[in-house]
Amino acid sequence: MDRFILLAMILLLTHITRGQQVVKAGDPAIRYELIKPGVNLYKIIITDSAGKVMNEFTSRHTVSLNSAKGWVILTQQLNLPDGRTLLDSTIASTTTLAPVRMRMVTTPHFMSMNLDFRSREVHVVADKSGQKTDTLHKMEEGYFDSNLLEYLFGLLPYKKGFKATLNAYTFERNGMDPWQVEYVGDDMLTTNAGTINCYIARVGNAGNAPDAMTWIEKSTGKVWKRIVPMGKMYYIITKV
Repeated sequence: MDRFILLAMILLLTHITRGQQVVKAGDPAIRYELIKPGVNLYKIIITDSAGKVMNEFTSRHTVSLNSAKGWVILTQQLNLPDGRTLLDSTIASTTTLAPVRMRMVTTPHFMSMNLDFRSREVHVVADKSGQKTDTLHKMEEGYFDSNLLEYLFGLLPYKKGFKATLNAYTFERNGMDPWQVEYVGDDMLTTNAGTINCYIARVGNAGNAPDAMTWIEKSTGKVWKRIVPMGKMYYIITKV
């Protein structure tokens, strides 16, 4: 069994439940000073429970800053294993990470989405296989865009006892999508760039996403590795 899968299983079995806080957009505990422009390429490998590789593809994450507007822009290009491409771009405030807009499109076209984020609602215009929707989803103030969560995981103030809820917007859940994040330990992660001193966080939501283990570089907030169990499969996401 892969070392990281084994470590993730051990940490999941031994974590201690503690009181948790709700981290909202604008929370002063978020490490905003780590928000910087850059590009990260991730390799995504799907394996069975024995570690046999079943599929592989890549995702490119680009972080841009628009200082005139006070925006951070995260663009993700997912190159799916069947040859399709998914491109989405989320705009958020650099000082709060409150979301502003999100656009998503696939090539060849099977879905597009345009989200206008407001303090207590999200206006959604979507087109899925020619079926168009135009709707409003109610939200609690202080939420994040779920497409920004992986980036946000790297900016949280990890320490012993840290456990928090992040309220996110997810279109497929018609609005509110609470996620739980918990610090579970440290690790010296061996990578192609050398050994990285990391926090390990356990993250997941109550519905569609199972518990996942995330390795985050302490000094930069970069996510270097994620292990996401999906039934009898694992998604192993590694920065390359």
